[in-house]
Amino acid sequence: MSSYEIKVTTFEVPNYPEIVSEELFKAAVRTQNAWRDNLDQGRGALGSHGRPYVGTSEAINRTVIYPEQPGEQAYEVVGETLQHAIAEFGRQPGAKMPPHEPISEWAKLQGLVPREGETWDDMVLNIRRHIAAHGLRAFAPGQLAADTIAPTVEPAIRARIAELENKQ
Repeated sequence: MSSYEIKVTTFEVPNYPEIVSEELFKAAVRTQNAWRDNLDQGRGALGSHGRPYVGTSEAINRTVIYPEQPGEQAYEVVGETLQHAIAEFGRQPGAKMPPHEPISEWAKLQGLVPREGETWDDMVLNIRRHIAAHGLRAFAPGQLAADTIAPTVEPAIRARIAELENKQ
């Protein structure tokens, strides 16, 4: 009777769903950061905003990821403010005037001063009237973030999987 020896080498199979989840979460974080940067810089898929954007800090702070933790197979990067909607889609001419407080706050942050003979409230009212009459052009900062980050996701996932498979 002959005997023989068999050598078995086992390889750990990569956890593909975990890799995909990690890369999707990283992409969501990069998209969130890019959207925030775009709001701050006034740039978007439709061009530059051309002037400081009203409510930027609130919009930046409320650009969030759902779910907030890694481990899922889908993530949403969401802009939760009216400023996000206006930045993405614009404000049509002929709409009602924007509220006084955000415009007043923006004017203070920009260091605007009323013209001679004009009160602060008059100046803010004139800005509000101008926005109502002429609207605001969309500049789509969230769309630019998505357009920039989305093409990087599949190559990142493929690279991670290839790296693990090559180690085996």
